[in-house]
Order: sequence, then C-alpha cells, then structure tokens
Amino acid sequence: MGAYGVGPHEISGGPDWLDAERFVISAKSAQPADGDEELMVLLQDLLADRFKLTLHRETRTMPAFVLDVARNGPKLEKASPGGTNTTTSNTGIMIEAHSANLDSFARILARKMDLPVVNHTGLEGIFDFKLHWTPDTSRPQAGSAPEWPSIFTAIQEQLGLRLRSQKAPVQVLVIDHAERPSEN
Repeated sequence: MGAYGVGPHEISGGPDWLDAERFVISAKSAQPADGDEELMVLLQDLLADRFKLTLHRETRTMPAFVLDVARNGPKLEKASPGGTNTTTSNTGIMIEAHSANLDSFARILARKMDLPVVNHTGLEGIFDFKLHWTPDTSRPQAGSAPEWPSIFTAIQEQLGLRLRSQKAPVQVLVIDHAERPSEN
C-alpha cells in the first residue's frame, strides 16, 4: 500500500497469504533517495525483485466516497513546506498533510476510510490540510459527547468539502503474481 500510495480497498488479486503474512523489510540504497517519490520507486523495485511481484493498474467502477466542494465553498490553506502526518488515537484520527493537491489528499484520506476516496472537487493548487475526526467504530456511548465530529461533519466544517457515497471509477492495483521470499 505504501509503495504504490493506495488503500487496502484499491488492491485486487494475488495469493491468499498476502493478506495474512507480514514481513520485515530492511534495505539500504547505494545512494540516498531524493524525496518520497524516488523512495517509493525504490521500494516498488525491491518488491518486484524480492517477491517477484508483477501487477497492473485498471479502472473499476465500485462503491467509493466522492470528495467535492461543500455548498459554502472550500476553506483550504495555501501550502507551506512540510510532509504528511497521520495520527490515530483512542479518541480519533488526525491528518496533517502539507504541500498536497486534492488528489493526494484523497489518497491519504482513503487509507483511513472503508472505501476509496475520489477527488471530484475540480480545485487546482497545492494546500495544507488539517483534519480531525472520530471514526464511527470509536464513537462514544449514547449520552456522552464525542471529542471530535464524524468524518462527514469534520470535512465540511474544517475544509469546506463534502464526502458522499456513490459508485465511481477507481484506479485499482491488480496483483498478477507474487511469491513468498526466500530466507536471507
């Protein structure tokens, strides 16, 4: 998921053991990676070499969350330098994404959602995002107020955007082949 920047719902195919087994990958590049994009390419190459991973991308129409502009318009901050931080706690999830476009933000958000997130805002530019919410699975018992709102309320109040559920074209990674790696 990290190497290709996708959520778990955007991967299809492959042997059953891919969902059950975990591996520790420790690698050192001959030269330092020049940013996250180059690092992800190196990781993709490592996965192809070590796991004999072959895959392709295809677009499928499937249930998704569509991100669009809310009625009162966007509340987005122009970008400042930085990276992306995602924090999960017992009370909620907080995403801080710096210097990201809305397609990138949708991919970051999709990693924390039950469905893919597709950007339909039509907004161009690079922004900083701060978003915090309490997932439905962590909502407190009736009678006690949640610390943070639901994702649907939070995204509208904090960013001036809206998430709605509908079928949409989503790019999916289809795993054609993978092999268990040999011991080192």
